[in-house]
Amino acid sequence: MQIEFENLSNDSFISSYGSNYIVIKNTKYFKNIILIDTSIEQNIETKLLFSESLIKKKIKEVCINNCDFILFGTGKKMQHLPSQTIQLLIKSKISYEIMSSIAAFKTYNILLSQGRKILAFLNLET
Repeated sequence: MQIEFENLSNDSFISSYGSNYIVIKNTKYFKNIILIDTSIEQNIETKLLFSESLIKKKIKEVCINNCDFILFGTGKKMQHLPSQTIQLLIKSKISYEIMSSIAAFKTYNILLSQGRKILAFLNLET
């Protein structure tokens, strides 16, 4: 499905998505990814994508002064994150949202258009 935005000028926008992929800047990404500003980490193992250790590492790397929102796209359906991960997020005092991946793709674009600094963990299973 193609996502339509007027004045689509940010290179990090998700321009389209389909079954198990998204397109950013004319490049198709599969499996699981982490988006941080203009950086894209791909092919993250599903069992690690929402783990406390990976999220803690990413928060330390980029969120100290460079992130105001964390977005989780959990796949076809909204799923719960591990309780240790939720506790870490609460302690970090950074706003976050958990939703299905398709909703996360759209929310990600909206937040980018608002100039927000986003760290997104996306399971591309749609």
